[in-house]
Amino acid sequence: MRTAFRDPGIPDGEKSVYTVSVTDRPPKLDLISVVSHDGDGYRSMLEVGLGHANFAMTIEQRFQRSGDRLSAERYRAETRSGTTVVSREEANFVGTTHLQFGGGIAPFPANVMPLAGGLTLLRGLDFAEGAEECVDLWLAFSVHVPLAAKVEQRTVVDVPAGRITSWQVRLRPRLSGLNTMVEKVIGGFLPPAVAHFDAVAPHRLVRMSFPTGPMPWDPRGLLELVA
Repeated sequence: MRTAFRDPGIPDGEKSVYTVSVTDRPPKLDLISVVSHDGDGYRSMLEVGLGHANFAMTIEQRFQRSGDRLSAERYRAETRSGTTVVSREEANFVGTTHLQFGGGIAPFPANVMPLAGGLTLLRGLDFAEGAEECVDLWLAFSVHVPLAAKVEQRTVVDVPAGRITSWQVRLRPRLSGLNTMVEKVIGGFLPPAVAHFDAVAPHRLVRMSFPTGPMPWDPRGLLELVA
């Protein structure tokens, strides 16, 4: 099955540490990502927390390999406050059908991507200036929205992990079904996310600036690689 996501060749047991912050709103979140080999794919574990027991989130994901391509297979997330489970969500994307938003029973699209799955799947983009793919960002239940991922340029970014040459990728909702002019006007109003991936394979996510709401004046979040 061809998807937009190439296999970037992530080493077994790769560990990445990030901080996540929102403009003028302390404290920072800590995010730890560990990717391991799992048969014909990858297993990803994400741990998000504040360094104390009041808030913690665990996200477990599996990505299936088919030839030189990856796809999201399973997703499970749990949020806790102390010892109390606040919420759980789970999805199985491969070989299933679902009641789709807007009606009808259908499989998930091949390029479906949970938000947290971008840390792994977007590493498999075609990192060439001007290259663009459309992926389907999964939000919840069967709701997913088309997202344009465009590789803009090579640049150098400074993060706590150091000064890293990276590919800059702009992520913006793709408003299909509208005429080109209307899509440009509305799309220009919606704030994009801007991600930077290490120019050297396996292209770890280095930095991401992202909107925390749908309006341009909403504060922006920032994820940065620490180690």
